[in-house]
Order: sequence, then structure tokens, then C-alpha cells
Amino acid sequence: MFSRMNGRYTFLLVCLLLTLPISSSRTTNNGEETLVNITLADGLAGETVYRVMSDHGGRTWIATSSGISVYNGKQLRKVSFAPLTFDICETADRTIYAATEEGLFCLPYGGKAFRRILPEIERPEALLADSNIVYIGGREGLHIYDGKQLKTIPIGAGKKGLDNIVRQCVKGDDGLIWFLSRFDICSYDPRTGKIQSYGFASQMKVRTALSRFAKTGNKCYVGTKTNGFFVYDLSTRVAKHMEGVGSIVTTVEASADGYICVATDGSGAYMIDPATDQIVKHFTMTDSFSAVAKREESGERSVVCDNLPSNALYCYYRDQNGVNWFGFVRCGLAYNYRCGQFFQPLNTPALRSEGINVRTFCLQPDHYLIGTQNGCWLVSNKGQRASFYTPEELGGSIVNSIVWYRGEYYIGTFDGGLRILNPRTEELRKPQLVPKLATMSIGTIAVSPDSSLWIGCTDGVFILTPSSPSALSTPFTVRNFTEQNSHIVGGNIISITFDHENNAWLTGATGCSFYSKKSGEVVRDAFPQGFFNNVPWMKSSLGHDGTVFLRSGPRTFYTSPDMVDFGEFSLPVAFTDKWSRSFVDDQNGHYWLSSEKGLFCFSYDLQHWLQLGQGAGLQGALINDVQLVPEVKKRGSLFVATSQGLFYADPKNLPGFISDSTYQVQLCEIRQGSDLLSMEEELRVNEEHRLRTSWNFLSEVLQVQAVLPDYTLQASRLYEWRLGDGEWHVVQDGAPIILRHLFLGRHQLQVRLAGVLGTTATYTISVMPSVWAIFEALLLLVALVLLFLWRKDHSEKQFLRSERNEIEDALVEVEEQLQDISLTNDASSLNPEKYQKVKLDEEECARIVTQLKEYIEKEKVYTNAELKMKDLADVLRLSPSKLSQVFNLYLKENYYEFINRYRLEEFKRLIEKGEYKRYTITALSEQCGFRKSSFFSTFRRIEGMTPAEYLRKHGVKPINT
Repeated sequence: MFSRMNGRYTFLLVCLLLTLPISSSRTTNNGEETLVNITLADGLAGETVYRVMSDHGGRTWIATSSGISVYNGKQLRKVSFAPLTFDICETADRTIYAATEEGLFCLPYGGKAFRRILPEIERPEALLADSNIVYIGGREGLHIYDGKQLKTIPIGAGKKGLDNIVRQCVKGDDGLIWFLSRFDICSYDPRTGKIQSYGFASQMKVRTALSRFAKTGNKCYVGTKTNGFFVYDLSTRVAKHMEGVGSIVTTVEASADGYICVATDGSGAYMIDPATDQIVKHFTMTDSFSAVAKREESGERSVVCDNLPSNALYCYYRDQNGVNWFGFVRCGLAYNYRCGQFFQPLNTPALRSEGINVRTFCLQPDHYLIGTQNGCWLVSNKGQRASFYTPEELGGSIVNSIVWYRGEYYIGTFDGGLRILNPRTEELRKPQLVPKLATMSIGTIAVSPDSSLWIGCTDGVFILTPSSPSALSTPFTVRNFTEQNSHIVGGNIISITFDHENNAWLTGATGCSFYSKKSGEVVRDAFPQGFFNNVPWMKSSLGHDGTVFLRSGPRTFYTSPDMVDFGEFSLPVAFTDKWSRSFVDDQNGHYWLSSEKGLFCFSYDLQHWLQLGQGAGLQGALINDVQLVPEVKKRGSLFVATSQGLFYADPKNLPGFISDSTYQVQLCEIRQGSDLLSMEEELRVNEEHRLRTSWNFLSEVLQVQAVLPDYTLQASRLYEWRLGDGEWHVVQDGAPIILRHLFLGRHQLQVRLAGVLGTTATYTISVMPSVWAIFEALLLLVALVLLFLWRKDHSEKQFLRSERNEIEDALVEVEEQLQDISLTNDASSLNPEKYQKVKLDEEECARIVTQLKEYIEKEKVYTNAELKMKDLADVLRLSPSKLSQVFNLYLKENYYEFINRYRLEEFKRLIEKGEYKRYTITALSEQCGFRKSSFFSTFRRIEGMTPAEYLRKHGVKPINT
């Protein structure tokens, strides 16, 4: 009993955790706009923001009360100078100009720092870049600077003064440069140099000081210092005051998508549609109810976004991607995340799903039902009518599952059981056939191929089978499979999938069960050995070729219906989900998998994949449900329920999204070794797409981070990188790409948003030797040369010392042998006096010598170190004394001298043959028959030099002595 209850509580806990929304302390949200606030604490240069500008690379430049910051959507960097900055612009040659209280500054393309230019302009306040020409507004009038020469055009009567001030410049679609003086609207014709005033001041009842303006078509939208906001028709010269906008207007700009963006000091910001001159959106603080009430009284129906941190703004800028930027007085900067266009929110005139925490849904051609975390919405009459059903009416608040069955919606809630909704009558009722289903926690509901209704709950599964599939009022038969009356496992059933054989795969808290259509029972021991049926909390789905997929946390399994082919996917991305998420096969080459890192799309071979989030238009940190609903939208439409609404996309548009090159990845937080590159150096790297690092026997460690500057939600984003044509590596947003042990030369680093080929950026990394490396290499080369010379000299000296020692040892041995010979009376054979009475015939001596040489040269007996004169005498059939007489009297040398000559010639022959490469000199002499005691002395006596000197003379270098 306890284990069963414990299983139920575990099921309830899992369902509850799956319903919890994910929030961030860095953002606020009211369902309409999500704002990110950036302040001094985040590294912003100053607490008050005067101007925001997007440069050619998508980076955002922020002019503040204490200098400039540059932002790429993730990283905020300060510029190296810090005066109060009123305005900022970029020319076509990518030079950045800044108008500050200390004068005009510029940062040339690739420059290392801002520098002051044109000191004659004392206090510039407004900038406009037209190609490479800069128009500068100040107290001296209108300045025109082409990068070389400055031209100044006074506006008022004097050269200086408030009447001469130019506060803003814009370029009209007519080619004229329009600017705002203190009291009037003026235009400058660059072709003729003429200035024209349009008499705006005459329209004012009192002399009104102007602040900012924007021009679109024949209308100028003009803000004043204290008298509100006006629309001025240039053709009729009539000014009209616009109600609902605050009195103190600080900026007015025309956005790229055609809106007029107005910031006020005290009333928030406004988005105005120039086609109707109506306020379409008002950005304000949460407690600004008075302004909202006034608009409601006047009948305006603008959208109110009440999450600004302050109503005191000096800047409202809407960039080309629809991101709203708000610059505050002493409250820093705020902006809303960009939302892409691949996914679209499901909105109708009756109900906007954006901002709703959608748990699940069921879509029909003429109506649909959206289940939320706190009730459900029925949208009918093709989107013209919406009805809400409260948790009290449903019996529970959190909707887990909805199916369309026999003309009605069956709604399963986490905490209130089953309810049935008739969309025609909009009547909601409890199930009458099985009353206890009205109070159980429902995990899932599914309709089988034979039109039976399957309901998974905390008491197993209920099967309601109609006696007649066609008749709506036909009675039902009910079966209930539980752990007590069947072989079902898991108890708490959270997923039901029918395969192509109409078998049912039932998953629950403790594993998977298999219902056989043939037997009509939950089969015992249905799974083969090694199957994954014991994995808890799996959610099942049906894929192509009848494959059944089951997902549990970070793991995804697959099996054929006959369970012959089964296993686990080895996905190229590691997931850490604890709870099961959706897995959908779109039957068109892709798997769609939702996780705590967002929605992922994988090709069938798992070789190609991408991550889709807010940059693809998918809002919401938590994905609750993913379904293919081909019968509602065009075939293959994919619907995703998130914590911020219900969104849909056509998978056929996926190739276009992948190849979209609107944004390219940039590098930030670039470190060479331990040194962080400055902001200007980082800009240069991203402009040139070139990195340089030094090499000193090993390259410096290069560390970078990737960012896509599209100003969408960066958290949980994945990037890919590789060197050259190597393998792609995946890195989480904020994690560094670390490059070590790069060789000298150039390397290609490619970085992209995971799977989105159009965002790929290629950087060339040049690895060059450092000055110290060159110096150290020269020192090493000198050291190696000196070491070589020393080793050579040392080796030769060592060789000569070794040879000298061996000669001395040999001489000692020779002396010892002579003493031995003397003691044994063999020395008498060396005395020629004993042969004085013996007469040998010269012809006989010559014959003996000839025979002796023939034998020695043929048999090479001299190589035998143990050869004795007696051995030769025996071969020649002579007495040793007679042979000795031949040596001493006829050849004039003793036996050893004679035989050692042969040995010496053999040694020189082996040297010429190259045997010195294989043997030492001593070993080579021993192969010739020498003893060490006689080799060196014989060589020196016959050749007049030592063996080492002989070898050097002939250019031979032995391996050793």
C-alpha cells in the first residue's frame, strides 16, 4: 500500500515540476515585452544614456553621461575615453564620431583609440552621417565635415548663441538634410548649399523651444522642450498637437520599420504609426496608471507595456530588427529581446496566445482548445470567439492532456481528473461512465486506431471501447489494467503510443509495458534481453517506418515494433534533462526534440542538427508540448506549446532559416595568454576577421567566446567551432573556445550558431614567432653550434687519448712478451749469428717465400690471432728454425713483422669497404688478426702515423675507438 502511494506522490511531484515556469532575475515580463536592464553595476559607462546606435556589424554603441559603451548582446565593453557623450554616428568608411561636452572625437576604422578632432567646434550636440560626410549640430550652427575640410553655416544672426544652435539633423528621402534650430525646422540642399526655413515657429502660440524631430514623407514629427509633441504638415504648413504624449520630449526618431519613436522625460516612450498618427504602443512604468486612464478616457486603444524601470528617458531607439532600446536618466539602458520569424505565435482576434503558459493543446479546423497551467481556453468561430474555463469548472488547474474524440474534447488535468467539453454548446461535464476518473490525476489520453479511448492515470489505464464506432450515442465497454489485475508496470501511466500493428506502448513511473492487440492483454515478458523497458518516466511517440521512440530525461531510445532492432540514440548534443520531454518525428527527414536547452532539430542520420529558440521566434523558457498538426495548417505544420504561448512553423522553411546570413557570429572576451584585448582591439579583430598570436616554442593560449549579435535571448545557446577542416566542437554560450599548441603559420577558425550555416564566421589566426622567440632561437642555434664543436673536439681528443692509452698498453704487453721469449730461450731465433754457419740456397728461399705467400693470401690465415710460425712451418713441411732463417736472412724481417703487414693491408681494405660504419677500430683490427698489443705499434711503425690520424687523412669518421 505504501509503495503504491509513494509512486502516486512521485508522479504528482514530476508533473508539478514539469509545470513550473523558468524565470530570470535579469528580466521582467508582462506578456507583451521582455526587457533586459543594463546599469552601472553591469559595466555601463554612465548612468544616463543619451543615444543608442547600431553599427555596420550589428554592435550597439551607447552614448552615456560618462563615455561610450559597446554591446553585442552578451558582452558590454567601455571605450577608453569618458566625457559626457550627446550623440554618436558611423560613416560609410566605418569611422565612429562622438559629439561630447569636450568636443568632437573620432575612432577611425581599425583605430586604437578615440582622438579629438576639429577643436574649433566647442560643444557639438547632434550628428548625422551621410556616406562619408558628417553633419554636426552645435552652438555655432551647422558644420559639414568630409574627413578633410570643415565648413560651417551659421543659422542665427550671430556666429554663436542659442538662436544659432542646431539640435538634430536627419536626411530626408528627398536628398535634403533637414535640421532643427531652436525654434524652427530647416533644410539644407547639399547640391546648392541653400538653407530654407519652414516657419514652424509661427504655428506656435508662444515661442516654443524645439528639442528633436523626425521626417517621413511630407510630415515632420516635432518634440518640444516643454510643450509636448506636434505633427507638422510641410505641404500645408499646419502644425497639430498630438494628445497623449508627454510635455518634455527628449528624442524623436523614425525607425527602419516605419514607426515614429518618441522618448519623454517623465511620461515614458511612445511608438506612433505615421499612417494614422495614432499611438500604437506606450512604454511606461508599472505604476503609471494616470496616463493609461487618460488614454482610455480619450478612446485610444494603444498597447501598454508597463515594465520600464523609469519614465524619465533621454533616448528611445528602435533598430532595424525591431528591438526597442530605452535610455534612461540615471537608470541606464533597457531593451527587449529580438524574436525571429521562423516560428509565429498563434494569435486570433479573440485570443492572443502570446504570454500564456500553454501546457498542451488540441487543434481542429474550426476551433481549438488550449490547456494552460491555470485553466483552458476554447477558441471557436474560426478565432472570433474565446471562452475561458476556470480551474473550478475543470476540477483542476493544470491541464496535462487534451484529445478530440467523437465530436468532443476530453480534458485531463493534473489535479482534477477528466472533463468532457462540447464545443458547440460549450458545456463542460464530468465522465458518467467511469465516475472515479473525475477525481484522478490524469497523465495522458489517447485514441487508438480502433476508435477506443485510452486514459492513463494514477490507477493504470482505462480503455473505453464503443460498441459501434460510427454511432455517437453507442454504449461503451470499459476495461481497467492495473498493477494488481494485469502485468502492467509503472502504475502511473504518462504516455500511450500505438504502433502500426495497433499494439500499445504504455510508459509510467517505473518503466514500459506492452499491450498486445492480438491477445488483448498486457503481455508478460514481452521484451527481449537487454531491452530498456525498465527505464522510468519515458514518454513514447511513433516515427517513420513504424519505429517507436521513447525518451526519458537526457536519453532517447528506439525500437522496431517487433523489438528486433532496438537501442539508444547517440545524439551529438549532451542533455542534462531530469524529466522527460517531447520527441517528434516529422516523417520528412527530421526529429524534433524539446529539452531544458530549448527545441532541437536533428536529421535522421543525426549528422546535422540545430537549436531553435527565441532567435527563431520561439518565445518562452520552458517547452511543454510539441505536435505535428497537418490537418489544421498546411501539411507538415509543427506546433510548440511554451511558457509564453503557442507557436507554429512549417518545417519546409527550415533550409531557408539555416542558410539565413542576416547575422554572423562575432568573437568577444578575446584573451592572448592572460591578456584581455581592449575594446578597440576586439573591434579590429571582428572587422578584419584576423587574429594574431605569438609563438615561443609553443603558441600562446588563445581564448575567445562566440556571440551572435542579434539581441535575442543568449542563455542556453550552443555554438560550434572547428579549426580548418577538422571536427566541429560544441560549446555552451559563455564558455570559452580554447586553442592551444598551434603551429607556426596560419590557421582557419570557423564559428557558427549550432546548425545555422548562414551565421558562420571565419577568422584567420596567424601564429608568428615573438621577438623573444627569435632571440632565443638564435641563442639556441649558437649554443648548438658551440656544443657541436665542443663535442667534436672532445670526441677527437678522447679518441686520441684512448688510442694513446691502448698504444701504451700494447707496448707494455710487447715488452712483457719479449721478456717471456727471453726467459724461454726463444729469443735465440731472432739472433742472426746462429745462422752464420748455415747456408741456404737463394733459389730455395725464393721458392719457400712464394709458397708461403700463396698459402697465406689464399687461406687468409693471418686473420687468426693465434697463428704461430710453427703452424706455417708445418704447412710448408719445414722446420721452424729453417723458416725463421728465411724470414731473418732472406726477407730481412721477423715472423711478426711479416704476418702483421698482411693484417695491416686487410685492415685498410676493410676501411675502404666501409666497415668502420659498423665496427669500432679495435673490433675491426681484431677481425684482421691483430692483438690490441701489436695493432697500434705495428700501424705507427709501418704507416708512420696512428690509426686515428690515418682515418682523418682519408676523411673517415669511425663510430668509436
